[in-house]
Amino acid sequence: MSATGETKLPGAALSVRVQTGGLELLQTLAPAWRALCDEANDEIFYRPEWVCAYLAAFAPASTLTIISVWNGPRLRAMLPLLGERVWIAGLPAVRLTLPANVHSARSGFALCPGEERASVLLALWQSLKELPGWHLLDISHVLEGSPLDQLLALSRAERFPVARKRTAQTLYLPIAAALPAISDSKSAGSKFKDQPPWMSETRPKFRSHLRRARRQLEEQGALSIRHFSTADPAALARFYDLEASGWKGAEGTAIKCHPHTLAFYNAIATAAAEQGYFSLDFLELSDKPIAAHFAFSFHGRYLLAKAAYDESFRRYGPGQLLVNSVLDETPERSLVEFDFVGPATWDESRWASLRRTSYRVFIFRGTLYGQLLHAARISARDIARRILGRRKEDESKPLELKSKPQGSDNDAAGEA
Repeated sequence: MSATGETKLPGAALSVRVQTGGLELLQTLAPAWRALCDEANDEIFYRPEWVCAYLAAFAPASTLTIISVWNGPRLRAMLPLLGERVWIAGLPAVRLTLPANVHSARSGFALCPGEERASVLLALWQSLKELPGWHLLDISHVLEGSPLDQLLALSRAERFPVARKRTAQTLYLPIAAALPAISDSKSAGSKFKDQPPWMSETRPKFRSHLRRARRQLEEQGALSIRHFSTADPAALARFYDLEASGWKGAEGTAIKCHPHTLAFYNAIATAAAEQGYFSLDFLELSDKPIAAHFAFSFHGRYLLAKAAYDESFRRYGPGQLLVNSVLDETPERSLVEFDFVGPATWDESRWASLRRTSYRVFIFRGTLYGQLLHAARISARDIARRILGRRKEDESKPLELKSKPQGSDNDAAGEA
C-alpha cells in the first residue's frame, strides 16, 4: 500500500488524495467510506463491501488507483479505479474502470450530498484529468443521474471526447404512498379492507390469477414464506441449488456453476448481513422451496438481485407469488420501494411501470490520441451502423422487455 500524493486545493477546505493499493488499502478506508455512504443514502452497490467482494472473488491480486476527496477528516468522495491494457481497433490503450462486473448490478462511486457536492465532484474530476497514464474511462451499468453520469457531464462540458450508450432499464415500484394506509392497517392486524396500495400497478385479471394460483397450491400443501437476514450457509445452498435446477443450470449460467461467482455471492451475503441489509426469502410448499429471492433491504428499499424458482411449478407463477408475499409484508418490513434491479422483464412489468435507465459511459482523455481512440471506438462504429442501414436507437422509447412471462394465458399465473 502506498500513497502517491495529496493535494490541498487553494481557497478551499478540500484536499484530494491519490493512492495505490489493493484490498488492504480498501479495508483501511472502509470505515470513512461507509460513513460517507450512510450520509449519502445512495445505492448499496457503491459501498465498500461490494468492491471488496468483487476484488476478493474476481481480482484478488489487483492494484487499484483510488482518488478520494476529503474535508478535514471527513471523506466526501471515493473513486476506486482499475487500470488495464487493451486494444481498440488495433490501437493500444490504458483503460480505467471500476472494480465491478454484471454481478455488481450497478456501477458508481460514493459522493457527498448537500451544498459541497458540486465542488467535491469538480475536485475529483480535476484530479482524474491530471492522473497520468490513462487513455479512457469505460464503465458499464451506470445509472442515469448518478455521480458517474454527472462526471460524464463535467467532462463533456470541457469538450473531452465522450459517449454514453444505453444498456438496460430496470423496473421499480414506489410504495411510499402506501405509508398512511400501512399506518392505519397496523391497528387492524395488517389486514387491508381495500386493495393494498402496492397492488395499484396490477390488473384485475392478474390479481385473480394470483389468488387462483395460491389456492391451487394450498390444495397441495402448506404455503409459507421463510425469511433469512443472516448469511446462513444451508439457506444459501438451498438458493443456489434452486437457481441451478432450471435453465440457468442447464446453460451453465447459474451462480454455483462458477467458483468465482459463488465466492462473490457468498462474500456479499456475509458482508450485507453484517451491515444489516441482507434479505434471503423463500416461498415454500410444505417446506419445499419453490421460489426464492437473493435480495437486500436497505432504508426501506427491497432490491431483488437474483430470483429463482422451481420450473416444475412454472404454471403457478411461484416467482410472482413470492413478490406478492414480500409486498404483503410491507408494514412489517417498512418498505417504501421494490426495485427489481435487473433488466426489465415481462413478469416484473405486471407489478411496476417506472424505469431506471443504465448506460455504458466512455470518457476519453482530452488529447489527440484520446480523440483518435474516440473516433476508432465510437465514431467508426456509428458510421458502420449507418452504412449497414441500422437506425440509431431512439433512447426516448422504452427498451424491449426481457424474457417471457411465467406460464401462459391459460395457466394459473398467466399474462393479464
